[in-house]
Amino acid sequence: MARNRGGINGYYYRDTYAPIDPDYESRAVEREIIAEILWDAAQAPTTPLSGPFLFHVIEGTARIADYGERAKQYAREHRPGSVGYSWADKSDFKVFLDAPVVIVISGHADNSASVQDCNRAGQNLLLSTHARGLGGCWVGAPMLWLRSLETRKELGIAEAFEPFVAITLGYATSVPPSRSRERPEIVWA
Repeated sequence: MARNRGGINGYYYRDTYAPIDPDYESRAVEREIIAEILWDAAQAPTTPLSGPFLFHVIEGTARIADYGERAKQYAREHRPGSVGYSWADKSDFKVFLDAPVVIVISGHADNSASVQDCNRAGQNLLLSTHARGLGGCWVGAPMLWLRSLETRKELGIAEAFEPFVAITLGYATSVPPSRSRERPEIVWA
């Protein structure tokens, strides 16, 4: 039986096959609000060896849109032979959804648990975003580009860190409709 996703509709995960992307207002998000959201994200549990997360805040709708076009071009030129990169060929696909802010969360590159730590921080970030009346969307499309050496240098991501999460942030103009999902299979072991 299909069930409406329901729950918190202020944050989203971008699914390139069935998007439910938010539309953002053009106004900037105040840095004080962003700092509070990042403080909430930093409260995520980590493995003992992880140390702090590294947050990169990218601001400016035009700058971010340009980065999105660069991410698409990079994906077209460097995509692996696997599925999942058809979005790079779509002229109307907006990697960062015209958002006024993008948050990149990086973890220690030499810690195999960093991806999980950064994912927990991303979840906290989205919950904090929603609690403050903003919209956010977890975007996977730019990750290939964000991990490139050239992009890492440009954004100031230290060699000791690797970006694992990218989330758009802004004042949402509306809440996209939820989509139905089949209930997952549960195995009681």
